[in-house]
Amino acid sequence: MLATLWWLAFTVLGIWGQSLLPGVDFFAPGMAVSLRWQKSGATIALTVAWVAIQEGAGGLAFGYAILWYAILFMLLTVGRWLLDPGSIQFQALLGLALGLAHFLLLYLMAVLEMRAFPLLRVLGECLLQAVLYPVLWYAAESLFPKRLKRVREESA
Repeated sequence: MLATLWWLAFTVLGIWGQSLLPGVDFFAPGMAVSLRWQKSGATIALTVAWVAIQEGAGGLAFGYAILWYAILFMLLTVGRWLLDPGSIQFQALLGLALGLAHFLLLYLMAVLEMRAFPLLRVLGECLLQAVLYPVLWYAAESLFPKRLKRVREESA
């Protein structure tokens, strides 16, 4: 029950954050925290919900959020083999990679939809994503209930 309430509050705050800073994914740090401390079923359920929110609220063609979370999952999975997923250095590198991924995915979607590509706005979003991701991850990691962390540690 505690996990459900925590993730519900996280999702509501993520929606609020994304309404304040469009173009920045506030759910991405939650995926990193969930992969580290929760069972894989919980991470899948959260990701499906977040993809539905992103796809439903976004102005791009269907598929951006699916590609975004697939890239994030791949980076988190491969990165955990190389670095400690609990380190701020790993999360900072991941933030930079997500900033680049945001640029590439938006460019891909703009080309596919034959839309204009507002370079300065997109670069600003990429910079915000790269800078805010490690900060948001640290906040989510610090605020994640210790009781839920212990449950995962004991079962691992």
